[in-house]
Amino acid sequence: MAKKPPIAPPSADAAEDEGTQPAKPARFHGAALAGASFDDVDLRDARLHNASLAGAELDDVDLRDARLHNVSLAEAELDDVDLRGARLHNATLAGASLDDISLAGARFNDADAAATRWSDASLRRARFEGSDLREVEIVGCAIDGLTIDGVRIDRLLEEAKDRSRAGQAPKATEKEMPPKKPRKGRKP
Repeated sequence: MAKKPPIAPPSADAAEDEGTQPAKPARFHGAALAGASFDDVDLRDARLHNASLAGAELDDVDLRDARLHNVSLAEAELDDVDLRGARLHNATLAGASLDDISLAGARFNDADAAATRWSDASLRRARFEGSDLREVEIVGCAIDGLTIDGVRIDRLLEEAKDRSRAGQAPKATEKEMPPKKPRKGRKP
């Protein structure tokens, strides 16, 4: 049996060509991926249109600058997912669990995120417009610049905290209170 020649290392020219031609973004049009599992996947700049990922598990997935249009992630579990700069239009996240994710600079338009749980997420400069955010639970998240329907939530939250602190000013004790003066016309 003849030995095969060793595979030659790629030439410098080939390496240069690979470096100058960016890979085409993944496209999922009409994909039925309900219940799928994605682990350690690079989907930067991906385009998902009319796709179902309901009940899917996404762990360590890079979706930076992705475009998700008419996509269902209902009841999905997203853990360590990077959605920085992503655009989600008419996306369903209802009942999903989002843990240790980055949505910095992401845009949500007409999204359904009802009854979702967000923990250890970066929502910095994220924008939600016309989205359903009923019963959303947000725990330990960075929200600097988070905007919902044109309202900066970080500023609104800070104002509410300031009002709460002002309402909790210490009350004078009985010893510190001046004695009550009797009202005129009444006997002390």
